[in-house]
Amino acid sequence: MKRLCVFAHWDKDNYADDYVLYYLNSLKDICSTIIFVSDCERLSNIEDVSKIVDYTIVEKHNEYDFGSYKRGFLFAKENNLEFDELLFVNDSCYGPFYPLKSIFDKMSKKKCDYWGLSRNNYGLKKDKRCYIPVRSPHVQSYFILFKPEVFNSTVFEEFIKGITHEKDKELIINKYEIGLSHLLETSGFKSAVYINRYSHTDNCLQYKWKKLIKKYHFPFLKTNIPKNGIYMIGEIKDWDETIASMSDYPVEMIYKNADRLKQTEDDRLSKMNFYRKIRFRILNNTPVEFKRYVIFMEKALFSFFNFFCFNKLKKF
Repeated sequence: MKRLCVFAHWDKDNYADDYVLYYLNSLKDICSTIIFVSDCERLSNIEDVSKIVDYTIVEKHNEYDFGSYKRGFLFAKENNLEFDELLFVNDSCYGPFYPLKSIFDKMSKKKCDYWGLSRNNYGLKKDKRCYIPVRSPHVQSYFILFKPEVFNSTVFEEFIKGITHEKDKELIINKYEIGLSHLLETSGFKSAVYINRYSHTDNCLQYKWKKLIKKYHFPFLKTNIPKNGIYMIGEIKDWDETIASMSDYPVEMIYKNADRLKQTEDDRLSKMNFYRKIRFRILNNTPVEFKRYVIFMEKALFSFFNFFCFNKLKKF
């Protein structure tokens, strides 16, 4: 099995951190070829990366992860690289805490055309001047694999070639992460996910991260948990103990990266739109034990207004 991995990277200091190098080394166990694409002007330790991967592309394109996926995929096509499966991965996770081979062995038995590790059932949709949460199931793009039926199809290639710079994160998620799943599903391709549990929740990687790691041996932790404490559900104080109790993963790499890139509250607010700023203020002043109830009521409220006032939920 020839498996090609396109790894999307970005770092504000133009650096591939130790956790990224660890991740790349782990991918060598399941991938025959790795193309590392960095959305940076340069990479200060490119030699360290080049020792691990097969190809490196370092150029500032401002198209985020999907822009890197595009460049890696087109590079493979232009250079006639042979592969039986295509894996898109980005650097938004720490790990893996467990060997990835067992996941691939399990997923190889699934009858599907593409698969990921998890599914998010909600997205943000623009309504007049703000984004509101709507039900929009999609395979999350931080780790997603495509079989030949997909990556050799015209719809997939046209989608990849159509990736351009977008002005905000919500547009990127709607157009590319959610958009890709919807395009493939409407084109007749079938998806699967490694974690089928918590299908009723929003993003299980944020709300169920501890149970995923401890009970289901999920191999990753999203980087925004140690960095930002995910303000939505309260400060995370024991992620390091959780990982150490289940794996020999060197948590020192997480400390190093999180300390260097940890955001202040002002940093986070500066990148938010008006709706997110209000949401942040409300949730940040809500006791931890009530945060999930507030989020549940928020979604229920938006669903009510969508259905009875805007009549926009029929398509879902």
